Amino acid sequence: MNKNYIGAGLIAIAIVLFWALALPLYDAVSDLSTAIQERNDLLASRNTIITNINNLNKEYQKRITEITKLSAIVPAKKSIAEVLSAIDNMATKNGIQLISSTIAGQKNSGTDNSPYNILSMDMSLVGSYPGLTNVLNAFERNLRIMDITSVDAAAVSGNNTSLNFTVKGNAYYLK
Repeated sequence: MNKNYIGAGLIAIAIVLFWALALPLYDAVSDLSTAIQERNDLLASRNTIITNINNLNKEYQKRITEITKLSAIVPAKKSIAEVLSAIDNMATKNGIQLISSTIAGQKNSGTDNSPYNILSMDMSLVGSYPGLTNVLNAFERNLRIMDITSVDAAAVSGNNTSLNFTVKGNAYYLK
């Protein structure tokens, strides 16, 4: 009978050891399998994101000329020299002489939700009326957005064909 108790005791100890040692190991392996599945899902989503980024980059490279044109409409930088050069170029091509120009940057107020700042322009020009209308048409066709807010004209003393023009307007750049 002693042998039966020893055998039953050893079987009971084996069951308790299995329960204490093997079952937590089984749970750990089960948890690791869940973690591996989560990592595989994360890896798959990252691969999808990388593929989408590469596709966007290819699309961007295809449309780089269009993007360049759009960035010229409202540039990211203030670039007063570029605005002045464009104004002088438009005036010269249309037979108008640029006498003076004042271009000053001003920020929109903090309450304004617009995504751009303003370059205020004030130009003095001398030329004929048809030349001025051609310059205004050139402003309208210019790639960069420029608004003309006012035009004042006065006769040049001693010259019947020339007029003095004061043109005020705004050009824009991104904040």
